[in-house]
Amino acid sequence: MSYPRKIKGFRDIDANMNQLRWKIINSAAKVYKKYGFEHYDTPVLEYSENLGKYLPDSEELAEGVYSFNNPELEPKFDNKGAEIRDERNNVVMENHYLTMRYDLTAPLARLYAESLWELHKHKQVQEGKTPLLRRYQYGQVFRFEAKLDPGRFREFWQLDFDTVGTDDITTDAEACMILADALEEIGLKRDNYIVKVNNRKIIKGLLISLEITEDADEQNIMRIIDKADKIGMQGVAQELGQGRVDEKSKAKIEGLNIDNEIVDQIMGFLSDFSEINTRANILEKLNSKNIDNQTYTEGVSELTKIDEILSALNFDENRVIFDPTMIRGMGYYTGPIFEVEYVGTYKDSKGRKRKVGSICGGGRYDGLVEKSLGMKVPAVGASIGVDRLAEILTLTKQTPELAQGPVIIIAFDDNLMTEYQKIAYELRTKDIEVEVYYGSRKNLKKQLSYADKKNCPIAILIGENEFNNGVATVRNLKLGKELASQITDKKEWRERVQSEVKRENLTEEILKMI
Repeated sequence: MSYPRKIKGFRDIDANMNQLRWKIINSAAKVYKKYGFEHYDTPVLEYSENLGKYLPDSEELAEGVYSFNNPELEPKFDNKGAEIRDERNNVVMENHYLTMRYDLTAPLARLYAESLWELHKHKQVQEGKTPLLRRYQYGQVFRFEAKLDPGRFREFWQLDFDTVGTDDITTDAEACMILADALEEIGLKRDNYIVKVNNRKIIKGLLISLEITEDADEQNIMRIIDKADKIGMQGVAQELGQGRVDEKSKAKIEGLNIDNEIVDQIMGFLSDFSEINTRANILEKLNSKNIDNQTYTEGVSELTKIDEILSALNFDENRVIFDPTMIRGMGYYTGPIFEVEYVGTYKDSKGRKRKVGSICGGGRYDGLVEKSLGMKVPAVGASIGVDRLAEILTLTKQTPELAQGPVIIIAFDDNLMTEYQKIAYELRTKDIEVEVYYGSRKNLKKQLSYADKKNCPIAILIGENEFNNGVATVRNLKLGKELASQITDKKEWRERVQSEVKRENLTEEILKMI
């Protein structure tokens, strides 16, 4: 017999948490559909080569993800989709490497590329004239998170929306609006969150002006800047330079060994935007910088366009701000990026105030489909971390009221089980949720406690006497909860919440009470 236990970072989800999860999903999906997005799904497993290597803080594909060899032998293909053959003209077979999806964006890029593969192969689709796809999706993703902070898990749900096939910057502004609208539809108050926006082209343009043009160098620098919330600006400067010693672990963190003068210029740029300011002031400051290259200019221009649209629709700084110091970790982002920060705090198990940090994110990824299709296809999207948001709502005591449970039929007598089932069936034909209690028949208190836990609104009680007299006792459990703090006399309370009903009128009476 093996010891029953969960894998670390994975969870069992109870009914209450599932209710909260679906409240988040259904509320956000309602907003997504209002903006014209359709519901798509992709598989949990993908060929590793299709997902690519985009996880932050990982150097290899196998790091940070769950991967394994497919037990099935399949043909090996070249980059044009043709089967590879050996010198004897036999198809080369292999156990392909598979990866459990670590987000919903890379599988979307595969889906889109696969849909256009034959058309592109026969030159029937051209760059700049690719079809428009607007989809939303929710589902499980899997990451090997080394550190499991509150709200972080190794299996969790994401809720994405993406627009593929257009480079219109209006869709980036729209993504900010959708995130804000969705979070408020879910139940967050306007002062509990803030959508932060930046453009990777701005930092990229800064680095170009400092003659840092290699992709690997650029990604390494952005990866370190992205850690600013965790290690502070001093830590960023140290990791860009000679490295640092971690305060907690005392481990030596190797630096990039960038020249001190360049580090100072990078840090000087970031420090100019260390305080939250109006979008207009940030744009003015960005325009005042002595940086003259196309990448930087495009980045500032795109932020300006986003601001124009947001301002015209009254999405002010209470909902969306610009933050030129923000760099999202995913390496596939190419332009505007978005991150939603939960502004409030919560108390941990030791009573200490803790910050939550990011709860949503996204951005423009104009090169992701190209890696599979061989043709540039612009795209932009964002994602809500469903489980992370659910955990935050729980920690901050903002969970919605428990949904109403089923009407419960209290079971006193095995000989009356057929009658209980007849009543349940009658009520179900009227679209009423009904549960017959199947536990111990002897303990009424235990049955009512079970009903209370499931938030049952009504209990039907029929014993031998009631059955012989053609009646049923109906207890309004919902009203009983409301009156419990007002009425101390048990007899008076029972008279208010409990009544006897003729068996033939039972369904009609329950319908009135529901």
